[in-house]
Amino acid sequence: MKNQFTLLLIALLFSACIKEAGTKTPLITVDPIPPKIISSDTLNSGGQWGLTVGQSASALYSRIQEIKIERHIGNLSIVGNVFTSLETLKDKLPLYTSIYLDETLGTGTGIQIYFEDDKVKSVWTNDGVGLKRWPLINGASASVTVGDPIGGVYQKLVNIKKQAAYVNKFERISIFNKDINKVYDPSMSASRQWYFVSVIDDQRYNMVSLNFSAGNLVSIYSTIYEYK
Repeated sequence: MKNQFTLLLIALLFSACIKEAGTKTPLITVDPIPPKIISSDTLNSGGQWGLTVGQSASALYSRIQEIKIERHIGNLSIVGNVFTSLETLKDKLPLYTSIYLDETLGTGTGIQIYFEDDKVKSVWTNDGVGLKRWPLINGASASVTVGDPIGGVYQKLVNIKKQAAYVNKFERISIFNKDINKVYDPSMSASRQWYFVSVIDDQRYNMVSLNFSAGNLVSIYSTIYEYK
């Protein structure tokens, strides 16, 4: 949002201001102002925007697709959508906007691959290092490169996993961010929670959490935040 960028700019300007008056004034830093909670609500019956307690995961997903433009909804986050078998993702991967690869306990060298417009948008390590290709020393058939079509990424990952140096990065495979322009993924019904952000205007947004039990919606948490 515009205001978030404005706040960041102000913080940077303040932190850059050092007055020289005989002695050096300590560097002033200003943390970004956190959003203010305007309202919050929990629904254990009824619903919101046609998302109704008791609905199945698949029915809810269809409704989210119907209201995505009206409610300015981007990606849908799926909690706990973690796998240990790469083969499980063969048909799922094109339905998501990111994939995280790491060892069971988590490392700074874990890999994050992001997609946009059915292509690889960016590749990062968990330590925040941007990569043009991963692994850097591999050939095209066994590396994921920025700009690669998403349809070919799965086979590239299969080829990478065959190499002993990288097999441990496939111990924990996470696909949390669902592309709501794509079809429903049945494994989403195993998640205990989905959440998304609905942008209200350039200062306010609604964080909506959908909570499940046995594949059916049991409650909705809705919190409206405002940036000043």
